[in-house]
Amino acid sequence: MHKFVVFSFLIFFIFSISADISQEFDFLHSASFSFRNSIPYIRVHVKSYENGTKIENIKSFDCGNSEIEAKSLTFSVANFTPAVVKYKIAFQELAHNELKSHAEKSKLWSLKTGMETEIFVHGAIFSINKSTVDNREYFIVSKELFEKSRAEELLNKFREMFPDHNIVSIPVHEANAKSEIKVRTDEGKSYKCPNLILIHPKAGFMAGNDSYPGDRNYFITPLSGSKGELVIEDSVENILQRILPGEMFLSAPLETLKAQAVAARTDIFMQLGKRHVSEIWHICSEVHCQKVIWNGKIDSKFVQAVKETEGEVLLFNGSHVARAPYCSSAGGRTEDIRNVWFTAEKPYLTGVWDGDEPLNLNLSKEADLKKFLESDYGEDNLKMNKRHRWKVEFPQEKIDELLNSRKKIGKLKEIKALQRGVSGRIYKAEFVGTLSSLVVYGELNIRKLLDNLYSSAFLVRKEDENWIFEGAGWGHGVGMSQMGAVSLGKKGRDFRFILKRYYPKTDISKIY
Repeated sequence: MHKFVVFSFLIFFIFSISADISQEFDFLHSASFSFRNSIPYIRVHVKSYENGTKIENIKSFDCGNSEIEAKSLTFSVANFTPAVVKYKIAFQELAHNELKSHAEKSKLWSLKTGMETEIFVHGAIFSINKSTVDNREYFIVSKELFEKSRAEELLNKFREMFPDHNIVSIPVHEANAKSEIKVRTDEGKSYKCPNLILIHPKAGFMAGNDSYPGDRNYFITPLSGSKGELVIEDSVENILQRILPGEMFLSAPLETLKAQAVAARTDIFMQLGKRHVSEIWHICSEVHCQKVIWNGKIDSKFVQAVKETEGEVLLFNGSHVARAPYCSSAGGRTEDIRNVWFTAEKPYLTGVWDGDEPLNLNLSKEADLKKFLESDYGEDNLKMNKRHRWKVEFPQEKIDELLNSRKKIGKLKEIKALQRGVSGRIYKAEFVGTLSSLVVYGELNIRKLLDNLYSSAFLVRKEDENWIFEGAGWGHGVGMSQMGAVSLGKKGRDFRFILKRYYPKTDISKIY
């Protein structure tokens, strides 16, 4: 970091949860986490439950400063005051090598937007045992904080003005939610608990019709006056065992599963303190963070993959947590992150050839892309990979319907790939119609417009009244290709080789 750069930091508190839950409530709302046997424990949102839900097969629960024995309870939320969250508009993410020119870039954005801007640091440096981990990202943001509705208006405005930039809002937590939870036990006794209750389950317990494993800390805390949120505090390793089945199939080679486990663990530490800032949990159980499978027994192969990579994450430059995205199939060439999400440069996410030998082709050129699509290069064209190469046809009537739902362009006459990335994925396209034209930025926006096309690495032609798309891959193409990782695992490559291919310039580091 340069000495002249002044930042606002989000600070991580390291702590252990005490018996006095009411006093720890403020800490639960920070990015703090606890340790047991040197392994980090984090909080994960499990599910929402309506007032009146019954919690069964428990030993006791904590209400304020008291631990109360009970076999079951029902809860309802009362006197709820929501958390106060405001938002900064982020105009540009800065790479580390751009920090020297941050003042000039900030001034330029002030001129372009008419808003006073500043540098904002999202994330923090924190210590895990003897390891130092840094998940900070740097943004040029609005100096002013906005209420949610105003922030959404500004987002729409600036995204329209600057469609080739990743304009986002960053939440800033200003005050915790406050509430009272009314609890009635199986014995008919009633209690009023401030903000949350901590459940001590038996070997397994029930929330409504759902069953959950015991031997963990579970919280009930509200996000509204009508529902309680079930939150688990568990080790990162146990959470990963339930993430892995949702991200990779069981038949994948063990080394592939181990690579997936490291990537998923890296993503957890990359997110800490950046999402769900007004809640007491670090991550949710949905694809917004990572999908967590709560019910059912986890196969021993998934458990083995997690245990054999315990505490290992991808770091860049020694301590910075890497972003570790992955997609189903890159099609033989991964993409530069800047061309997909218009983000800052990530030297380890610039696009790589997914084969034993690189090809002498420039896939941003259509002639070379055509040669590439006619080949089986990359990912070994596994039989299970149905989208290594693909073909989709749209009748004229169908594609006109799709495009005109966005803008009235009339009958489609031509599709122009104005900008392609290193994998051939289009990230700026023009759709020319009989009435007008539509320019679309972003590979995901292009795919969505075309009825969720598999990828934007395609060539298109018209035959009679049909538009024929021929392409490669499934998904954004950034980072690890899961089909490629399966192929490498089948070849006997270990997880370190797999990760080094897709995230070059990173190192696998054991942080606990």
